[in-house]
Amino acid sequence: MTRILAVTCMRNEGPYCLEWIAHHRAAGVTDFLIFTHDCTDGTPELLDLLGDVTHVPFVPEVDKSVQWQAMRLADRHDLMKQADWALFFDCDEFLCLQAPMASLTDLIAAVPTDTDAIALPWRLFGADGQEALQDALTPLRFRRAAPEPFHLPAGSFFKTLHRPAAFQKLGVHRPKKKGSTSPQWNLGGVQAAPGGFAENDNRINIFGALQTHARARLNHYSLRSAAEFMVKRGRGLPNRTTKPLDLHYWAERNFNTVKDTMIDPMMAATKAEMTRLRALTGVAAAHEAAIQWQQDAFAALMSDPAEVQFYWHLLLLGTSTPPTAEQTQAHLLRHVGT
Repeated sequence: MTRILAVTCMRNEGPYCLEWIAHHRAAGVTDFLIFTHDCTDGTPELLDLLGDVTHVPFVPEVDKSVQWQAMRLADRHDLMKQADWALFFDCDEFLCLQAPMASLTDLIAAVPTDTDAIALPWRLFGADGQEALQDALTPLRFRRAAPEPFHLPAGSFFKTLHRPAAFQKLGVHRPKKKGSTSPQWNLGGVQAAPGGFAENDNRINIFGALQTHARARLNHYSLRSAAEFMVKRGRGLPNRTTKPLDLHYWAERNFNTVKDTMIDPMMAATKAEMTRLRALTGVAAAHEAAIQWQQDAFAALMSDPAEVQFYWHLLLLGTSTPPTAEQTQAHLLRHVGT
């Protein structure tokens, strides 16, 4: 059996961790290694009820990237040493495969046999005009995304499914290579990476490199509804601790230009696994408690006039307008770097 490991770091992801695990278990992940820190919504307790998930609570050092600290722990873990393939990604990122592919093993079988890494590009999904949290599957709640092609580099970041044996260690977007080696990279399950890509650990964006639509990607639900974004602001970003979750962050991701349903053929298996998980002793109650915690957290924010004003600004912004190719060329590309 091919061992496929999903690694992530969670803080107050109680309303979402169950669906994230269900979706990726149904998609072929065999092992989960989940690090938690500073949780107050019951996420650690919920994870401990699942049994077949490896949960590692840890206390991160102050003023350092929580993700990088978690990755260092993951690199030393036995599950990483046993994995044939691994993927480090977040609880707001959902694997999306173009049918007839339905699992990670299908994806691995679809690329050349010497492939060491598959870049899974983001598809940014907006808030879709939603204001409140609903206890329903994220991919079925948010159906509108940025267009393709998307003339904004922020939509071309990626995460990486890779063979751990071919790399030195994990990275947030891509694993770090060993010395002067040149691993074989595939982009989106459809093409080989361009020359120099494998050697450049700093290249975490494939803007302009993908010549066709990706058959494998990550649907990125970084906003969800306005109320959920309000609560997320209090948690902050796990990697870029100095970057605020402000109106700029919202505007740069709230694209609802086209309806995107590529993930739908995968959802029947996700629902079945979600049903199985909720039936485990104590899981449904723990999940509902996490939902209530978030609703209470939002209600508390709405007692602060400054937070109310911010919330209304989110709603007033509406949806973002994608830039044209000409605008990107003229004003944005010079800021992208590698």
